[in-house]
Amino acid sequence: MTLNGKTPNEVYYHCYAANAKPRIETRPKVKHSTPCAKPRMCIAGKAGTKIKLRFEFLEGWFYLPIIRVDRI
Repeated sequence: MTLNGKTPNEVYYHCYAANAKPRIETRPKVKHSTPCAKPRMCIAGKAGTKIKLRFEFLEGWFYLPIIRVDRI
């Protein structure tokens, strides 16, 4: 409550919350004006974007995953 819904990392580094950035939409028929969870954000690019997920592990530790999203 004292961080106003932000993570400690967002407060310390003064960065935008992940839910405040435009989203990547993989569903092809979704319109830009479609309501989503608040705060409502616009779609980055166009709907139907293909993505590729890459999984890595920090220094080989399987319990420290790094997930990267690449647009195709």
